[in-house]
Amino acid sequence: MHSSRRLCVSLLICFSLFTATCQTSPLKQNSVSVDARPLAATLPAPTKVQYPSPIPPGPVRSLAQMPDGELLAGVGPVNGEETPAVWQLYRGRGGSWQRLTWPEEVVLQALHVPSLGSPIFAVPLSNALLGSGQPWGLLRSTDGGLSWHQILTGLDDPYVTDIALSPRFAEDQAMVAVTWYNGVYYSDSAGDKWRRLPYRHQIAPSGGANPYDLAVAVSPDFQGGTPQRPAANGLLVASFAHGIHIWSSTEQRWRTVSVTVPARLEDYEPTSAPLTAGDIAFSPDFAQDGILYVYSGYAGLFRSSDGGLTWQFAGRGLPTPVPPSNTFHLEVLSANIACVLLEDPPPEAEEESLAQLPRSKWPRNLYCTRDGGTSWRMLQPPPEVGEVSTFTARRDETGRMVLYLGGVQGGVFDYAIETLVWR
Repeated sequence: MHSSRRLCVSLLICFSLFTATCQTSPLKQNSVSVDARPLAATLPAPTKVQYPSPIPPGPVRSLAQMPDGELLAGVGPVNGEETPAVWQLYRGRGGSWQRLTWPEEVVLQALHVPSLGSPIFAVPLSNALLGSGQPWGLLRSTDGGLSWHQILTGLDDPYVTDIALSPRFAEDQAMVAVTWYNGVYYSDSAGDKWRRLPYRHQIAPSGGANPYDLAVAVSPDFQGGTPQRPAANGLLVASFAHGIHIWSSTEQRWRTVSVTVPARLEDYEPTSAPLTAGDIAFSPDFAQDGILYVYSGYAGLFRSSDGGLTWQFAGRGLPTPVPPSNTFHLEVLSANIACVLLEDPPPEAEEESLAQLPRSKWPRNLYCTRDGGTSWRMLQPPPEVGEVSTFTARRDETGRMVLYLGGVQGGVFDYAIETLVWR
């Protein structure tokens, strides 16, 4: 799509990013000013079900890997003919799945599981950021998804947008969360209690030029410490306060990355802005190679080879980002192999037809690079998958790189990356 058309479409949908989600919620909506900062809404009673299912219905919205080889799949909105849309949670693999307990009114944005498989953490989508709906905070299940509870003690901003778990979670119980208003919080008690990591300036809400560029990640060598010194080893990298910031075990304070990047859209305002990220991913060998990637819904994909101090644009050949957006996902399998799922309207698409679609309905494609972002190839989805709605990736015990693809029409399918067709 030409950049001018993208700009027009972007302006038309600027305040309807989650139109379908807001309109279909069966909860009574509160008219909430973003500046009001309401407390987290009381979690509704979940639908307590646990029965077999051949495959999760579509669209599959989020995936997380369990240590036993199974996956968790958050799906929705699942539309009934005469009932409101609902969101659901499944566990399984291949053609054998089980539906788990989940409060159906709550949009399940992301799932996170430590290496031992418990507890399970869920990040809901807070529609209240757009002026209506419920801020749900952060949810945790300690019984495999049979029940869910909010974990907000000390976390005084319920607009949680992303979390990251320590690679040594079984030992240090460490995790971090980034929020819309207050920046980054740290817990050394698996979320029982939280403490805000101090930032020297007043924090501007939202992610910046792309409001949803709010993300947090920890390096593979990260080890959690105390609330006063949260990084005993490794790095914590976060996008908040309209910039990217690094907290290291040596400094124990935020260091801001001073990088200004141009807008990818022609005639888009602002024409330049500080680099921010809606997704952050480290190389598995970061301790040796210092490589990490970020994706910005404003400026596209960037790569750093020096631990985040400097950044190079690595998104040539990828679709131009159209802010505001949070419908992208980035994963890194090695220093040079990364995959990203992006909105990708066809060039012939009419701006009017796109503008009438909720942003969640825009077509998406999966791209991967094998040379650190110098070139990208687009996945030709297998027929049984259809359009990909989400994905996750890992190296199996033999070192083979595996992609798990969630489909718009339902189901989760796994393939060795080498067996897929790319163009």
